[in-house]
Amino acid sequence: MTDGRKTWTPEEISLVVSLRNQGHAWREIARHLGRSDTMCRFQYERRMGKPVKAAPQQQAEPVTPKVADIRAERAPDSQPLPVGHPIVMRALWQGITRRAADGGR
Repeated sequence: MTDGRKTWTPEEISLVVSLRNQGHAWREIARHLGRSDTMCRFQYERRMGKPVKAAPQQQAEPVTPKVADIRAERAPDSQPLPVGHPIVMRALWQGITRRAADGGR
């Protein structure tokens, strides 16, 4: 955790630069110095004279299965659900309520 120190000593800044150049993560460096990882990165950027590019974050895209994929997962001899099955009735009811909410379009 940080102790609220505001000034950085030249030794601390040099240590940040050397640890980062060795490949240590900002969180590790911050824990070692008792500072925040954001401030360690800021001091590194000031010393090096250029901003550090953030690693590209991979966003998890919502995956919606395609009909062909669903059919491929089913067994070849599987049958559709019978009329009146609870899943079929729920889907039917949701379709009706959505259509009513859209104004019957």
